[in-house]
Amino acid sequence: MLHSFKLKHLAVLLLLGLFTESCRRDSLDPVEIDAARARTRNTLTPLQQLGKQIFFDARLSEPVGVQSCASCHAPQVGFSGFGDIPTGGAAAASGFKRGWITGIGEGANISAFANRRPQSAAYATLSPVFQLVTVVPDAEGIAEGLVPTQEFVGGNFWDGRATGQRLGSASAEQALGPFLSTKEQNHHSPAAVLAKLRNNRAYIALWQAAFGTPDISNLTPAQTSLNYDRVGTAIAAYEASSEVNQFSSKFDAVLAGRATLTPEEAEGLRLFNNEAECYDCHTSSGIRNAPIPPGEPFTNFRYFNIGVPVNTKNPGGNAVPDGGLGAFLATSDNPAWRDLATANWGAFKTPTIRNVGKMQRFMHNGSMQSLEEVMHFYNTRDVAGAGWNGVPWGAPEYPFTLDFHGVGAIGLTAAQEAAIVAFMRTLDDGYTGVTQ
Repeated sequence: MLHSFKLKHLAVLLLLGLFTESCRRDSLDPVEIDAARARTRNTLTPLQQLGKQIFFDARLSEPVGVQSCASCHAPQVGFSGFGDIPTGGAAAASGFKRGWITGIGEGANISAFANRRPQSAAYATLSPVFQLVTVVPDAEGIAEGLVPTQEFVGGNFWDGRATGQRLGSASAEQALGPFLSTKEQNHHSPAAVLAKLRNNRAYIALWQAAFGTPDISNLTPAQTSLNYDRVGTAIAAYEASSEVNQFSSKFDAVLAGRATLTPEEAEGLRLFNNEAECYDCHTSSGIRNAPIPPGEPFTNFRYFNIGVPVNTKNPGGNAVPDGGLGAFLATSDNPAWRDLATANWGAFKTPTIRNVGKMQRFMHNGSMQSLEEVMHFYNTRDVAGAGWNGVPWGAPEYPFTLDFHGVGAIGLTAAQEAAIVAFMRTLDDGYTGVTQ
């Protein structure tokens, strides 16, 4: 089965060298946006400045002034989304324009919900272009009977559909989707987005600085296509900046020799790289006990079905299984990809665990509420009677493509689970050197 191979026995042909590559409080007004841009004028490039202004601008939604990119990728929660906030008109009492239900955000239109939790925009730009790669077992793997297989790597969105093959950047292509989604920013066309930009002097000046022309034309299909792609390119440039990809966690400080892990955190790292086998999917090398380098994204950018149960409270998913990568591949124009759709049904992209301690909901469908719950799920998914807070784990969305490595019945103690969680919290950006 495609996703059941032990990655520690795999010598991946595509290594790091291939990887060439708001907030929900939408009250940011133009003055605040311009002030934020001024504060970073000396640290961001003109293209990044343009991308930042677009990223935080809630005017770029229909209705106007309701939702920005940062609404679902908020800095204070690791450039991801929120947990539970009153929805519709009731959201305003909490200082938000729209609400959240179990990690699923409400769109610009009241009661418009997609079915997935927003991925973090932080470190997303490190993801390579979506592609199929051949994975070859090493000598130990061959001795165990493993054979070469093909797996998908890269892209953006949980299902990889923002492949990056057109623009050369998965993040740039991903950034273009929400503006046109009826469940998100709700514009009827790319031209409608461009019209808001070209009628704003600040954007014209930023556009000139970024692209060498003030022209944000949307009068012909060619002009619209070119300039709308530039919107995605600008947002991705900001997302690739040091404001978003900060590498400012305690663990980064440890690697730089400016901090030391506590005994519990150090034990969590040891478990992460040994018994728990987290390293398989949450390091780019997938090699046991390999030194973790500066800039490690803590994901292999691959896709797995770890048996996440249906989120029965998902307001946009009608509590039904989500096909994930398999569903995307099944609609592809590439016959080689379509042939692998069945084997990848229910698989989702491995997220980075940088900033995971800041997040309020977990898994692609928001079905889990805490990092502790997530860790316990990995440890006990296949243990009879196991669950969380007295509730047994629900059935996996797609059991026939379930991954059985590194999840299910690891055998960790409660203290060991806690240690791994403590280590993962050292990956939150914004470390100041102050003991928490």
